[in-house]
Amino acid sequence: MDIYLVRIRERHDGYLYVDRKPHATTSDDYIAISHVWGTPDTIQESTVEGVAWKVSLSPGKQDILSLLRRRDVCGKEWFWMDLFCIDQTDSPSISISDQLMAIPSIYKSSRCVKILIENPVCISWQEKAIQVFERGPVDKELFYEEELRHGRSCPHLFFADPWFERLWTRQEGLYATKLDFIVLKPAPCVRGRRQLPVAQWIAHGALLAQRSMAEIFLRDKLAYHGIQPDAAEEALFSIYFDVVYRHRVNILLVYDCKPGPDPAYNPIMEAWRSWRCTTKPRDYILAVFPDVDGYQVPPEARRGSFPELFLDAIQQPTIAARFQIAAKPIDKPPNIDVAYDTFTMETTNSTIGAQHFVVSTSIELEDINATPLSLEALRDDWALAADIDRHVTLVSLSGPCTGMTRQHDSDGTGLLRQHFSETFMHVAVSQFLPQEEMTKFSLRTNGVLSFNKIADIPAKTFALELKRFLVCLICGVSLPTADTVLEAADVVRVLTPHGTLLGVIHKGTGLTAKKNEFILPCSSLWDRQGFSIGLRVNGEVCIRGRTIIPNQNVWDSIKETLSRGRTCDIDDAISGT
Repeated sequence: MDIYLVRIRERHDGYLYVDRKPHATTSDDYIAISHVWGTPDTIQESTVEGVAWKVSLSPGKQDILSLLRRRDVCGKEWFWMDLFCIDQTDSPSISISDQLMAIPSIYKSSRCVKILIENPVCISWQEKAIQVFERGPVDKELFYEEELRHGRSCPHLFFADPWFERLWTRQEGLYATKLDFIVLKPAPCVRGRRQLPVAQWIAHGALLAQRSMAEIFLRDKLAYHGIQPDAAEEALFSIYFDVVYRHRVNILLVYDCKPGPDPAYNPIMEAWRSWRCTTKPRDYILAVFPDVDGYQVPPEARRGSFPELFLDAIQQPTIAARFQIAAKPIDKPPNIDVAYDTFTMETTNSTIGAQHFVVSTSIELEDINATPLSLEALRDDWALAADIDRHVTLVSLSGPCTGMTRQHDSDGTGLLRQHFSETFMHVAVSQFLPQEEMTKFSLRTNGVLSFNKIADIPAKTFALELKRFLVCLICGVSLPTADTVLEAADVVRVLTPHGTLLGVIHKGTGLTAKKNEFILPCSSLWDRQGFSIGLRVNGEVCIRGRTIIPNQNVWDSIKETLSRGRTCDIDDAISGT
C-alpha cells in the first residue's frame, strides 16, 4: 500500500528540515508517531521546511523537528506522522480517501508506534510505583487507591494526558503491536494542595474517569488482539502497569496474541464504549469506519460535516447490511458516545437466539408519576424486572447513569443526577458486594453532598431530570439523545402479566390508544432493546415504543405461560385471536 514517509535531516548550517522519501509503502521499515494535535485555542499554524502546507503545532511541539530528531523518538529513521504525511495539497499523488483508508495499515505495519505524552508527568510517583512493583506481588486495590490519593493533590499523573481522551489516538494505539510512550515533560511532584471536601470529591471523580478511560482503552486493545474476556481481566493490571509506568509494551510478545483485529471484535460498539472525543466531529466517522469491512471514505471527506459523513456511511451497502441505525445525527457531538447513540447494534452479531412471538396481548400503560415519592417504586420496578447486567453494559459512559461525571450542585441538576445514579446503580453494585461493603460504599458522599437539598428543587425540574435519567437508563443513550427522545416520547410503566416493566412510548400513542390495542412483541433484538410496545392499526402492528431488557424473573413467567400454550404469534395478535 502506497504511503508517504519522511525523516528529519540536518543541513550543513545546522538547520533541520523534513525529507520525503521518493516512494514508500507499508512494507518499508519505519516508525509511526501517535500524538494529540492540541485544541483550536492552543495550536499555532507554523511553516516547517520541507512541508508544502502550514503545520498545526500544539504548545508542546513548537520545536517539532528537534523533538523528532531525538534518538528516543525517531533519530535519523524514516517515520510516518500525520502532520507531515497526510498530503493536504490540491493534487496529491495519493488521493485523500486512500490516505485516510491507509491509516489502520500504517500503524499495524510500523516497526513501532512512538506515542508523545505532552502533559507533565510526576516523576516522583512514577519512581515510587516502579519500586513497589519490583518488590514483589502488588495489592491491586490498595495500589489503585494510593494512586488516586496521590492524584487528588498532584495533577501530573500519566493517564491524565489527553492521549487517553482523543479518538484518533485510540485507533492508533489499537492498531500498534509495539507501543513506546515518550514523556516529553517529566515534572516534580506538586502535592500539598488543600481542597474543600466537595472539590476533593469532584477531583476524585475526574481521576476515576481519566483512569477508566485508560483501562477501557487497554481492555479494547486486548479484545482487538483476540484475548478472551476472562484472560483479559487477569492481564489488565499487568498491561496497565506496562503502559502507565513502564511506558512500553509489545502486545504480541508479552501477551501471546495475534495482530488484530480479532474476528469477534466489533469496531463500532467498542469505539462507542471508549468515551473518546475529537476536535473535528467528522472524525467520529473517518477515524473508526475504515475498520468496518467494505466501508469506503468518500472523495471529499475532509470537507464533509459529521451528519453528511454519517449519512454517507449508513447508506453504503456494507454498513446498512450490518448495523441497525436510527439516522438522526447531532451536528456537533461532544464525544463518541453522543455521536454513536443512534447505532443500536450490529445485526449480524446478536448474542442471543432469535425469539419472535407476542409476550402479551394484555398490557396497560401507566404514568410514572415523576415525583420524589415515586422514586422508590421506580427503583423497585427496575430491580425486579430489568436485566441489570445488560443495562449497565450498554449504558452510555458520558451519560448520568454511571455517576462518574461529578459536578457542583449549585443549580440542583448535578445533585439530582448523582442522587438518581446512587438510587438505581446501588441495585447493580449490591449484586456483587456484601452488605458491610455496601455500607462503606454509601458513605463515600457523606459530608460531601447533602441530598436534603433535593426537597428545594422545583417539581417541574425534578420530573424532567428523572425522565431524562430514565431514558438514558432504559435506552442506553446520552443526555442530548434523551432530550431528542423526550420531544416525541414519554416514560411509562408497562403493566404486564409477567411484571411491571419501565418503558418509553410515543406521546400521542400513550394518550389516545386504548388498552386492548396494545401488544408486547418480542424480537431477536430483545437482549439489546427489550420488548417492543406494539399498537394494532388497520390489521398491522406499529411499533410505538420499547421496554427495559427483561431479566430471568420475567422470562420464567413467560416460559410458564408458554408451557400452558397461552402465547401467540404476531398474526394471531393482530387479528385478536
